[in-house]
Amino acid sequence: MKCPLIFVQDPSALKNWLKACGTESKILYDLVDLSQRFETESHILLIQISDNSPIDEVIKLAKDFDVICFANEPNNAEGLQLFQNGVKGYVNTFATVERIEQVLATIKAGSIWLGQNVMAAMISSISGHEQSQEAWKDLLTDREQETVELVLQSNTNKEIAHKLGITERTVKSHLHNVFEKLDVTDRLALVLKIKNW
Repeated sequence: MKCPLIFVQDPSALKNWLKACGTESKILYDLVDLSQRFETESHILLIQISDNSPIDEVIKLAKDFDVICFANEPNNAEGLQLFQNGVKGYVNTFATVERIEQVLATIKAGSIWLGQNVMAAMISSISGHEQSQEAWKDLLTDREQETVELVLQSNTNKEIAHKLGITERTVKSHLHNVFEKLDVTDRLALVLKIKNW
């Protein structure tokens, strides 16, 4: 795994971050010239967003490093801006050790980590654009098509289950089948593929 470089201003958050990242992590005291001080391919940055680490500076770093941003009060607009500029993860500063470990594992696997609200906002912003061609529907059953249509409207699994009168487990099953048939790994990739069909 890439060696985590941690830049956090809140000492109470540092304990969980260090525990999740392991003994090979390094604490940063500034974000100056990081690409000259560390190999970009072998490090991942965990950065707490604050007035001392403006988003513009973090976005510049995301061009060279895999970056996970932490915010005391995450919000959709900030999350969207970060993801649109290459940041790989966006999490609450005070996330549990287990959550931080999940984020790191997800990024290590080549995916991104979005909170549910940011994911819905991102899908909504993508879905609001031009109508897609509908050839993808030929690959799916009627129920899978209904499920995808509700995903395109930014519905959660629970909302989809309620609207279709099925269980959340069935929704997950439909989505699993859709992901396999359309060769995608998650909801965001699904929306992007359909919108660019």
